[in-house]
Amino acid sequence: MSIKEDFIEALRVAGHEFGCDKVSPHNYHVFYAAHLLDYIDRPFRLLEIGIGGEDRETGGASLKLWERVFPSAHIYGIDLYPKTALDSERIKTFVCDQGDPVALEAFARQHGPFDVIIDDGSHKRSDQLTSLFSLIKWVLPGGYYVLEDYFTSYWPVYDGSTLAKDFLDTPVRWLKQTVDIINRPNFLSPESKAFVPDWGIDELHVYAGVSFLKKAQGQGRSEIPSEEFFENQLELDELRYGRFKETFMAYAQDPMSNLIFLEKLKTLVENNINAVKDLTDEDPS
Repeated sequence: MSIKEDFIEALRVAGHEFGCDKVSPHNYHVFYAAHLLDYIDRPFRLLEIGIGGEDRETGGASLKLWERVFPSAHIYGIDLYPKTALDSERIKTFVCDQGDPVALEAFARQHGPFDVIIDDGSHKRSDQLTSLFSLIKWVLPGGYYVLEDYFTSYWPVYDGSTLAKDFLDTPVRWLKQTVDIINRPNFLSPESKAFVPDWGIDELHVYAGVSFLKKAQGQGRSEIPSEEFFENQLELDELRYGRFKETFMAYAQDPMSNLIFLEKLKTLVENNINAVKDLTDEDPS
């Protein structure tokens, strides 16, 4: 077998031993093997958000999995509840709310940066976004921010929606936005660029249920060939779509604003149609 196949098998065996859902039922271990293969024998720092177990149960299946397959890794876990029973020479657990940006920043300043950060926490829309926005800058160049179970963006129990998926600010929306983030150096409009964070991402890998955002090793490169081309294209963009800029910027800031605008427009049109119908009904001719 190849080194990668050996690693997949090692992940599978450890996952079944510790009861880790990354292996069963999700089968995420195949994707982890593809992206974290180079970390097997090197020292690195891994942070996992969400230690597992319900409430005060110990959990820790993932942390034990990482400890087994990465013999040189320093492994950190955060959870809403104390899980110190899991602490060992290479596993350290901490109480930290992934929905609290101040707490996350304080934790990262003390214990980061990290080579790999994995969000397998509450899966609630706001918590996932808070963790992503707060911690992405604490991933080292060449490292990964991993978002597990992002499909909860579609489920109301996690404050997501399938019906409103194009109007809610969700992790799925930001995975799509990551294409813009990768191409941020090629943006023309300074107004639009202001709404695209500079996360230093140069790769996005999306699989069913799990996604990997890879931090760039260097600065992002613009493909804009010249200042003349930039000015020409910016002017053309403004001529074509500049009159809609206010609407575009409002949507970029809050996707739900577009839905509110459409609802108001629909009501206005319906009222005008009804007014015309009333006049027609009153016309004796």
